[in-house]
Amino acid sequence: MSKTKRLNNVGFADSDRNLVDLAQTHGTPLYVYDLRRLRARAAELRSALSGAGVRLFFATMANDREPVLRLLADVGVGACVNSIPHLDLAVASGFIPEQIQFTSTGVTTEDMRTLQRRGIRLNVDSLTQLKTWFELGALEAGIRVNAASLKRGVRDDRIGIEASEVHSAVTSAAELNGKISGLHIYVGTNFQHHEEMLPTLEVFFDFAASIRGLSYVNIGGGIGIDYQHHGPGFDIGAFGDAVSEYTRRLRARLEQHVEVIIEPGRGLTADCATFITSITDVKKLNGKRFATVDGSIAVFPRPLLYPDSPHRVRELRTGISSPQEIKREIETFIVGRTTFSRDILGSSSLSGDLRVGDLLALDDAGAYSQSMASRFLGQPEPYAVYLD
Repeated sequence: MSKTKRLNNVGFADSDRNLVDLAQTHGTPLYVYDLRRLRARAAELRSALSGAGVRLFFATMANDREPVLRLLADVGVGACVNSIPHLDLAVASGFIPEQIQFTSTGVTTEDMRTLQRRGIRLNVDSLTQLKTWFELGALEAGIRVNAASLKRGVRDDRIGIEASEVHSAVTSAAELNGKISGLHIYVGTNFQHHEEMLPTLEVFFDFAASIRGLSYVNIGGGIGIDYQHHGPGFDIGAFGDAVSEYTRRLRARLEQHVEVIIEPGRGLTADCATFITSITDVKKLNGKRFATVDGSIAVFPRPLLYPDSPHRVRELRTGISSPQEIKREIETFIVGRTTFSRDILGSSSLSGDLRVGDLLALDDAGAYSQSMASRFLGQPEPYAVYLD
């Protein structure tokens, strides 16, 4: 059973004093979610995309915590799910079928029947899946278009069907008494600059204008987070302006209203959570300093899976250190309390007097963190606190 607690009228999670108090009350490792920040972020994204009337959905794979999903459902965000358990969770959290899209690969016949029975839209990943979907009695489907097949220079991956096959898929759907009602694309993930996404999206919108009868296009996610907080970050306003223009042109060419959906994951929830962990040991080895903590990649797995975008690590100081020791910062590797050699949560320049019991905070822990945790090496599930 998940260990969680919801707290009202508590100071914001970006206050170090509040984080220390919560860690002392609930112990570590600890996830602290600020639902007020999440609510503000959802409003910010919706405002930036309002010019085009773009619908904001959330990729539940990024964070499947029920308090997070329930808040997003309450404020009118949709859900993009890729498994039946996540569909069940979305429905339990308050999303209605019209607010849900199912996008995955290798969907089983049994799962397809479940989706049809429950009225959930499916974006299929192959022509084989498309045929099965319609043979089971569906009247419409969305198609995932492989981004690399649309534009040179896009990183190749296994997602979707080739753009050259879409028009034949439209014909095949009609022969099975069905209709292609939507297109979906996965451009990539964690883009730091909005300009990186626009060339592919512009080609995608132009391609979509060649498909008559579309009712929606889903442009996926990709809105990035600057985990080190070094730069200006993703310009959501400029991105929204560009998508608004692409949407206007698409609707004009098709001479009909086409719903545009965006489904960020980390771009919506990453900065609403902080992971707090306590130092259990400090040692020097082969000229390097290591701080072992009571967290690990089992319960905070993102650093293992995405080492190229490490989290910012901060000390939550609770005592008084000498000025000389505070000034003398030492590059420190933060490692988990397991024997797994790759159990490394990050590195940072930390105080020279770092000691057992000190608290560290890893920011932007609200996406691909707790939702990807495991019981690897028997690590217990961390407590989670939700501030509202």
